Amino acid sequence: MNTQTDFKGLPVAARHTVVVFGIAGLAALLYALAFQRDFAPGRILLLLALAMGAARIKVNLFKGSTLSFLTSVVLLAVIKEGPAVAVLVGLCGVTVQTLFPSRKLVPHQLAFNAAMITLTVTASWWTYHLLPVGQRMDTIPAELTATILASFIYFLGNSISVSLIVALTKGLSAFQVWRRHFLFSAPSFLIAGLLSLGMFAAISSQSLFMLAGLLSVVSIAYYCSVHVTAEAVR
Repeated sequence: MNTQTDFKGLPVAARHTVVVFGIAGLAALLYALAFQRDFAPGRILLLLALAMGAARIKVNLFKGSTLSFLTSVVLLAVIKEGPAVAVLVGLCGVTVQTLFPSRKLVPHQLAFNAAMITLTVTASWWTYHLLPVGQRMDTIPAELTATILASFIYFLGNSISVSLIVALTKGLSAFQVWRRHFLFSAPSFLIAGLLSLGMFAAISSQSLFMLAGLLSVVSIAYYCSVHVTAEAVR
């Protein structure tokens, strides 16, 4: 989300939305911390490093909004880690996206982005792990279903939130902003989820050669989908 640098210069509805998202994001963070059971420092550092690198590989969509390769890293954390770790990875990535390459800190912009990613990641984690399908991970169909649902929730949370704040800031229709500039990004979120599931399987499996080939194919498809989305919304 890229808005005016002066918070007081925003429309009243936009200011209220930022505040509401901030409160909701804090509540989601507390929820995530309450459900976190353990921390593995080595894995966390690796995920944070991946998130920082992936966040820099992005394409522009609309009014400073971007689509990046961060999604697959965050969804990997959603699949493999607890909610607080997944939120931490998302916060790390979105902070990098907000501050670079401009290196200009806009507090309310960072606050909204942080709250948005916290809400989105928590909802995705809840969808993957707490719904009935997510509690039966002994079959491939169950894993695929949980991953697809979590990816869809991630897409909805991200795209609708950004569309709303852009619309309120610019005086546009939120639905039109979402339909014209974010709807086409849906396939990339799904592919990002499948890539994350493939990475998780690669970590857990001994069939490294087969999985490496699968990951290569999915990675290429994800790369293409991100750039096709960028072209479609121009």
